[in-house]
Amino acid sequence: MGGDHGGGHAGGDFRQKVWSMTGGPYCRPVHWRRNTAIAMFGVFLICIPIAMKSAELEFVMEVPLIFGRSNLLE
Repeated sequence: MGGDHGGGHAGGDFRQKVWSMTGGPYCRPVHWRRNTAIAMFGVFLICIPIAMKSAELEFVMEVPLIFGRSNLLE
C-alpha cells in the first residue's frame, strides 16, 4: 500500500537520494566566491547610477520657519 517507502528499515542517509534545483545539502559550486563577487558588482553597477539620478531629481519643498499673514498671501 502506498508504494515503496524504504522497506521499513531505519537508518541510512536519505539526503543522497533527494534531488533539488539548488544541488541539495552537498552543493559546493566550483567558483561560488567569484560568482558572488560578480553578482554583487553587477548589483552595485546598476544601483549606484539609479541612486545618483534619484538624488538629482529629488525635490524638497521649502517650508517657511515662521507662519504669518504674509505667507498666506503668496
